[in-house]
Amino acid sequence: MPVQPATRVWLRNKRRLLDAQAGLARRRFRTVRNSFYKALWSEAAEKVGATAERRANGLVQISRGDRATFVDHSDLMLDSQVTLRLMANKAMTFEFMAKADVRTPAFENFTLATLSKAEKFLASQSGPIVIKPADGTGGGRGVTTGITTEHALQVAARHAAGFNQALMAEEQLTGDNYRILYLDGEFIDAVRRDSPTVTGDGSSSVSALVKAENERRLAMDPITALSPLILDQESRNTLAAEGRNSGYVPKAGEVVRVKLAVNENAAAQNHVVRDQVHPEIIEAGARLAKAFGVRFAGLDVTADDISVPLKEGGVIFNEINVNPGIHHHYLVANDDQKADVAAVLLEKMFETGSGTIQI
Repeated sequence: MPVQPATRVWLRNKRRLLDAQAGLARRRFRTVRNSFYKALWSEAAEKVGATAERRANGLVQISRGDRATFVDHSDLMLDSQVTLRLMANKAMTFEFMAKADVRTPAFENFTLATLSKAEKFLASQSGPIVIKPADGTGGGRGVTTGITTEHALQVAARHAAGFNQALMAEEQLTGDNYRILYLDGEFIDAVRRDSPTVTGDGSSSVSALVKAENERRLAMDPITALSPLILDQESRNTLAAEGRNSGYVPKAGEVVRVKLAVNENAAAQNHVVRDQVHPEIIEAGARLAKAFGVRFAGLDVTADDISVPLKEGGVIFNEINVNPGIHHHYLVANDDQKADVAAVLLEKMFETGSGTIQI
């Protein structure tokens, strides 16, 4: 039976209530995010001989000669809204990716009305699974990992349905998480993104350490993260898998992984690995980006070893992001190796005229 409108409203309101604290925490980081991207585009514009100014509508206009382009954080004038909508539909893109000559995660599409499909999928897997909205979200919103029981699945499904009624069950992958960046199929950069952690001081609980970490992130200069670390169902599952909870008090120096999802990590957990990616993996990613017609693409890849040929390193292509967050390539531990992605993008756009307007 389809989920009734009243149920949809209840789910949406419940999600908003549960997410209110997280929403307030994220809003505190708006100034940090705005400051980071303002400086990023201003410096990139200067490097390519352009000027940058903020317009009344909130967009940043970057001009060189008789051409101008407009940016909004990581949003550029390269890919269409239709392309954005297509790539945001994880269920649809997974179906297309599964037909390509690359390995993708096992998955099952479902809704709350067809929850039994997800339960059967869980039973078919040898390890934990992930539940997420299948469309219209990003940045890890509505995603829950570490699901091993039907009860946990039901909780995660109700949470995800608050973001979108179309849901997806997906195998939980092992290996490291990578973001590989392309512009018009040309490889730009690769970053290994590790899970967010906190380090014990011998007296503070995980919850207190997370709170302190968020305060540090807000105060840090230079900036190390653009979002807070949120204790949610995803973190509760991650901690529980290690026999811990948010009240656990780690020993001094003990590193505790707070959640599997990497979206809320900080610079210390991001590592430039551009020179380590095997050419076969680079070529396969370029094929995918070109096949989907995505000009500025960030491919999420999981691999045991990114330096060996495609089929030897347990490489799985998870997602193709349009207008991917550029900050992932700047907020890194090995700062001396970072790629100047923003300047590369601007130079290409001004050289070709693509993604610009005449002024």
